[in-house]
Amino acid sequence: MAHVQKRITSTGQTRYVVKYRTPDGKQRSKGGFTTKKDAEAYANEVDYTQRRGSTWDHRAGAMTFGVAAGEWLASRHDLKPRTRAEYENLLRPKTRGPIATRELSIAATFAGYPLNAITRQQISEWVQRMVAAGKKPSTVRHAYFVVRMVLAQAVVDGRLTDNPADYVKLPSEHSTNGGAPGVVDDPDQFLTAEQVQALTAATPWPYNVYVHVAAWAGLRAAELAGLQVGDVDLPARSLNPNARPKPGTLRVERTVITIDGQLLYDTPKTRGSRRRVPLTPATVDLLRDYLARHPRRDEPTAPLFPAGTLAAQKPTGKKATDATGKRIVPKAEDALAALPVDEAEARLSLDWHALLRHQTFYKSVYRPAVLRANRFTPRVALPPALKFHALRHTYASLCVAAGIPPLEIARFMGHAKVTTTLSVYAHLFADDHSDAMAALGAMGQPVAAGGNVVPIRA
Repeated sequence: MAHVQKRITSTGQTRYVVKYRTPDGKQRSKGGFTTKKDAEAYANEVDYTQRRGSTWDHRAGAMTFGVAAGEWLASRHDLKPRTRAEYENLLRPKTRGPIATRELSIAATFAGYPLNAITRQQISEWVQRMVAAGKKPSTVRHAYFVVRMVLAQAVVDGRLTDNPADYVKLPSEHSTNGGAPGVVDDPDQFLTAEQVQALTAATPWPYNVYVHVAAWAGLRAAELAGLQVGDVDLPARSLNPNARPKPGTLRVERTVITIDGQLLYDTPKTRGSRRRVPLTPATVDLLRDYLARHPRRDEPTAPLFPAGTLAAQKPTGKKATDATGKRIVPKAEDALAALPVDEAEARLSLDWHALLRHQTFYKSVYRPAVLRANRFTPRVALPPALKFHALRHTYASLCVAAGIPPLEIARFMGHAKVTTTLSVYAHLFADDHSDAMAALGAMGQPVAAGGNVVPIRA
């Protein structure tokens, strides 16, 4: 706490000095006050600033944002590897990609600025430029929140009096059809059981099992890639053909993330994401047959699904040309989609000791499989732009159709709260209330007298 001392100069004049201690324990003083009132006012200002965690020394705020961001990130020992990698990427200068991405990056916009030179207006204009450049609302908000966290730490460290990122207007997030944020209401995100079967049939082994499990167990892509052989718990075959088969389970214990191009195991997304997912009889049978072919089936920590790359195609010596003789160079996914499933499987080179890189699988296996299903099974049309994550949404819709309660669906999908399930898939739980209204209306109908019921007369 600051205090005032009275001093008498060599010339006999009265002066007042304010003494105080900074948060790092160093003594500071400010002299030259001719009146006690002015000295006490300054002492009160120092005390007020200290209580707010602000800086009273302008030099403390001269640290550049780039240096402050590095110190902030280094102090965040609570971050998961995935989150730390995301923050590092957002704060790293961008040297590739569109000009808008490079010029509107956090580093290009703020890194060289002193903390005390950054204004709310500057941050607001940066947000507006990102929106004008066509950045998704979620992308804009994510970048903004990182900037705000860095500046919030600067306030706590006494380098700023206030956070200039406060009260900045952000773009609102919307669903695909303009509804509430987070709600999945695009019909193309939900497949029927028949469509799932067509997609699985169009996917070469062993990734047809990968696709089937995604649709019938609802795991996220990173969770699927993180599965190990020991995470599959299948019941023993029953000797009674009339007995109801017991469900097997998948244990979701880890995910796969990419940091600096390297695939690593990580903990699940949330606490609720670590779970046991029950399996349908068909999925149990499929996984039992799959494990029988798995070359490392006796190793519990072996990856359940292998890494895969496309083997180079042998040149035929023929060039595809159109009617005018101009050479045709088809897209890779179109060329792969034209192959029958057995030929597509022959093009795959599998590594059962490496983790599956989902991006590679998506381009070389999944996208061609979607197009192949539409090519060879046109009766069961799939949305041409079908994303892999749509299989997780499909699982939710199939669970709802099967009459599974929302609380159970939330647990199976790894949602931390059932409210997440109810809000994301709100339209799946829509009810026309016909049964409820019929029951309510029946309560208002007169009861017919009969049998041994004797009406009471007044």
